[in-house]
Amino acid sequence: MTEHMPPCSGACPVNTDVRGYLAAIARQDYAAASRLISASNPFPSVCAWVCPHPCEDNCRRGQVDSALSIRGLKRFAIEAAGVIDSPCDAPAKKTGKKVAVVGAGPGGLTAAYDLARQGHSVVVYEKNSGLGGHFLTSLPTYRLPREMLKRDTDRILAAGVEARTGVEVGKDITIARLREEYDALIISVGLARSKSLPLPGADHPGVLMALPFLHRANTGESQATGERVLVIGGGDVAMDVARTAVRLGAAQVNTICLELREQMPAHAWEIEEALDEGVILINGYGPVEILTKDGKIVGVKAQKVKSVFDPGGKFNPTFEPGEFLSVPCDTVIQAVGQVPDNSFLNQSGLAVDPRGSVQTDKNTLTTSLPGVFTCGEVVTGPGPAIAAVASGHRAAQLVNSFLNGAPAAGPKETEVIGPLPGKVRELIPKQKRQAMPVLAPGSRKNNFEPFELGFDQKAALCEALRCLSCGLGARVESEKCAACLTCLRVCPYQAPVVGGPAAMPPEGCQACGVCAAFCPAGAISVANLNLSAIEDTLRAVTEETRLVLFTEQAACRELLAAAGPQMIPALKDAAVITLPAAGALRLEWILSAFENGAARVVVAQGQKDSRHHAGSGKYLKGVIARAKNLLEAAGIPGDRLSLRKLDEGWPVS
Repeated sequence: MTEHMPPCSGACPVNTDVRGYLAAIARQDYAAASRLISASNPFPSVCAWVCPHPCEDNCRRGQVDSALSIRGLKRFAIEAAGVIDSPCDAPAKKTGKKVAVVGAGPGGLTAAYDLARQGHSVVVYEKNSGLGGHFLTSLPTYRLPREMLKRDTDRILAAGVEARTGVEVGKDITIARLREEYDALIISVGLARSKSLPLPGADHPGVLMALPFLHRANTGESQATGERVLVIGGGDVAMDVARTAVRLGAAQVNTICLELREQMPAHAWEIEEALDEGVILINGYGPVEILTKDGKIVGVKAQKVKSVFDPGGKFNPTFEPGEFLSVPCDTVIQAVGQVPDNSFLNQSGLAVDPRGSVQTDKNTLTTSLPGVFTCGEVVTGPGPAIAAVASGHRAAQLVNSFLNGAPAAGPKETEVIGPLPGKVRELIPKQKRQAMPVLAPGSRKNNFEPFELGFDQKAALCEALRCLSCGLGARVESEKCAACLTCLRVCPYQAPVVGGPAAMPPEGCQACGVCAAFCPAGAISVANLNLSAIEDTLRAVTEETRLVLFTEQAACRELLAAAGPQMIPALKDAAVITLPAAGALRLEWILSAFENGAARVVVAQGQKDSRHHAGSGKYLKGVIARAKNLLEAAGIPGDRLSLRKLDEGWPVS
């Protein structure tokens, strides 16, 4: 049977089980959520703060109202679960093989972590004084608190990785020496140098490079930025530079880039945050000269851009003749891209490509020297850190196969669920996305404190419960199906296809469990609805059971979040049966609870209609009315059964 991956996981370079950890958050099992997050990512704490979340861009909830705040929920789970004490899996038996990794960024440390857990001895060489690569040196602390990075790197070291910092390969030790001492070598030096535009006047000491500027700011090293700063570039790094210059006290910060606002490579939220903090954008102009007077920078001359890309979509800027402007400034910071620091190639014997970087086979990650592999941005070019993590995983897999003399397995093939059908989008109730609380621009732009404040529990639960559980839909055992059309009749979305045995297209099925609950042949199963567990719970009910509570997951969690400690006495001895949707409640389950001796039965209803479909409230009222009629006919007072909303109070006896 084909397993369908939700688009959120499919878009993540390491295929994080997003659906799984959101479900764990919804049931308040934060430790399980944390384990799922870190299972494929050795940087869970870091990514909870800075990942550009391609999962959100592909979230199918965005086709209904707005995508889940997945990164915000990841941060909530990691913080709620506390420090991750140890790797998810115990290290394998020691192999006696030794691997060296050059570079302690996300790619190199991921590869080192994986190889150490496979039983190899791994040593990481890093020229900086600490671990993390750009996480440590370039990301501003208002975006990434350094204790989050330390939490992740400590976990990597605890897996058995040895780190030798302050050692520059190519200067303090050569590639040739490492090849003599180790059975395999991984080069993961990243893109550690800033690109520079060869502009007239660019050699002025007041023209700074982005990465050294950010590094000095992160280490607290003093640097003169002047009163009027001009940042050249339109990417995320340029936004980091501009916002850092604001925090260092510049009175005016402009950024200038070739692209129009909608073409800028920076993420939209990075641009918005910069604008909120007073950064001024100058779009559609390209710098042509640094202007100086009496030895001081006074401005930048720029030319209006005619087009950035040629008709084939290739970057090929053209300019309007004679259309210039002059931007006053006293400091210029270039943020136009990064390149590798190739000093490690000194006396290495490694072949280089036309750009002067190490020559690499992009499929096998091998170089011209046997046993020497690469990973991370030095191979892939600029990209999100989570892509470097994925590259590190792949490098570790290839190196492990090399050390074992076995062929490497190819990438796993998966099938990703398609878009929501139009009719389904219209039927899913809309729910507002929880906004990430942040410090006001006026209070945050004067310091480097983190400006995102994180979700509280109530917001996190509400947000997690917006997840559509894509891919956990109904499965049909065709040999049991009688093609009776019951599933089509009860489905809120008309998702089943019946022409012979029923089929449940994963694109349309919303895993509400209604069809499984009502299938007369028991031919349908839904991962979120465990029918045998429900029946076991009901069989365990006795006359001493004070309360049986049927609740849609959303209603139960809302209840606990809203009602607080006073709910504990009512639920302490209760038999709680959680359903994926209110419409999955069967009349016979209510009757079974009373038949087995339950004192009371309560059906919980959320403050709003079901997260799965409108009309669930009307359905529940109908079920309760029919059940009361049957109970009273059997001599059982109808008031022992109640349908409760969250604001109506709950029985405690």
